[in-house]
Amino acid sequence: DKPPILQCQSGHLVCSNCRPKLTCCPTCRGPLGSIRNLAMEKVANSVLFPCKYASSGCEVTLPHTEKTDHEELCEFRPYSCPCPGASCKWQGSLDAVMPHLMHQHKSITTLQGEDIVFLATDINLPGAVDWV
Repeated sequence: DKPPILQCQSGHLVCSNCRPKLTCCPTCRGPLGSIRNLAMEKVANSVLFPCKYASSGCEVTLPHTEKTDHEELCEFRPYSCPCPGASCKWQGSLDAVMPHLMHQHKSITTLQGEDIVFLATDINLPGAVDWV
C-alpha cells in the first residue's frame, strides 16, 4: 500500500500497513525482518492510487504521499451529524446532511414553524458548528 515496503528472506513483499499484523511471511511462512525493498518503494512512488472513497464517487487518483491528506478532506468521505450533544451517531454523505437534520432533528431545524438558518463548517468535527 505505502512505503516502506518490506520483504522476507525469500523476497516476498509485505506493505507497512500489514507488517505489524504478521508474525511470519504469509506466502512462505518464513521469518519477517525489516528488510526494505527499495525497488518496489520506487515503483510505489510512481503509481497513482485511487481515493478510498472511490466507491462513493470520488474520481481522484494520486501518489501515496498525498493520499491521506486528500482522504481527510475528500468531499465523498462520510460526515457525522453536526448536532450538538454527539448523541446522534448518524454518518452519511455531504448531500445527505440537510435531509438528515430535517427528518431526524426537526426540533433543531425548525422553531414555531419557521426555519432556522445555520452555517455548518467542518461538520465532521465535534464542536465546529456555528448556529446563526
